[in-house]
Amino acid sequence: MIKTLTSVGNSKAVILPAQMVKKYKLEKVMIEETDDGILIRPAIPHTNFQKAIEKMRKNKALVYKRMESQASDAETIKYYSKNANNLSDVDLDIIEE
Repeated sequence: MIKTLTSVGNSKAVILPAQMVKKYKLEKVMIEETDDGILIRPAIPHTNFQKAIEKMRKNKALVYKRMESQASDAETIKYYSKNANNLSDVDLDIIEE
């Protein structure tokens, strides 16, 4: 969806369609800078798990570096060599990014 920015004082605003506000039950939103641009998502109370996810998002490069070091660990290689067809415990979304 392409939206035109609206001037509000010295700032700019995006008007969200009412159906989107209703669908996602928006009252507050989080606006984040990402490698791909700007992400607008519902602001929800943070649980410890959600805080951990936010920390991982902010430290994505470090997370990938740690994953790579674990992937070269002898125990990890042994485990996945025996279970090559069972990747149920691997988050494939991370692999596809």
